[in-house]
Amino acid sequence: MKLKDKRLIVGKEIIFHHDHNVKILIPISRDESRMKIGLSSNKIYGIDLWTSYEVSWLRPNGIPDNGILYTSYPSSSPFFLESKSFKFYLNSLYNIKSTKKDLINLIKKDVEDCLQTKVKINMLTKPIEYDLYKGYVDIDNEKIKDVGRKVDSSLLSLSINSPIRNYKIKCSLFRSLCPVTSQPDWATILINYKGSLIKTNSILSYLISYRNHSGFHEECVELIYKDILDTCKPINLSVEARFLRRGGIEINPFRTSKKNINYFPLRDIRQ
Repeated sequence: MKLKDKRLIVGKEIIFHHDHNVKILIPISRDESRMKIGLSSNKIYGIDLWTSYEVSWLRPNGIPDNGILYTSYPSSSPFFLESKSFKFYLNSLYNIKSTKKDLINLIKKDVEDCLQTKVKINMLTKPIEYDLYKGYVDIDNEKIKDVGRKVDSSLLSLSINSPIRNYKIKCSLFRSLCPVTSQPDWATILINYKGSLIKTNSILSYLISYRNHSGFHEECVELIYKDILDTCKPINLSVEARFLRRGGIEINPFRTSKKNINYFPLRDIRQ
């Protein structure tokens, strides 16, 4: 099912913007998104971190420059960005004559005005190094049965009489669908929780049930977070997704039950 929103520009004939155009940025309401799954905003914390590899502008002398843009903002913001609009917005900057510092300040102001929240911006010349997932259990090869075509939280189950302790789980088989274009989105999912052991084959079955699910990256992570929290009742929980890039942009939503957040992801090796 495709998202019905007249503002969304993918799939429509558009005028390519050769000059800075902030109006092309599209905010998506978090409250509306969370109402659909019954998630209360006061039960979840986190950030959205975006890595944009296709950013180019002109130096004051007219010579092109480029960089890798890191953009992050809290999950408590009223809105999150529609990714294609951000791509078109960044492409509208390629004729701007600017220092890197002034360009960063311009992007920061534009995104903050769009999302109505504080935004962190950084521009690097090379990407952050890979993360080797130390301490995570890879569940990709767990034996499971056919899980059907709809997200099913009943697939999650606890191991009987398991000890209460910290568990860290990794799955690189996650696939969902873009609600705008119906194109597939791929990600590595990281689940870190304290509580009784959730059967790893049940987690894999549950994550694979997203293969035909239509949702923004942020919505998928929040639904995973809510279903695990409601069904398995861990003492604390963090869910992170490292989505592969589309349109030169990677999105890494991180959600947690812990109020104090100290988080910055390293790249997945597939990113």
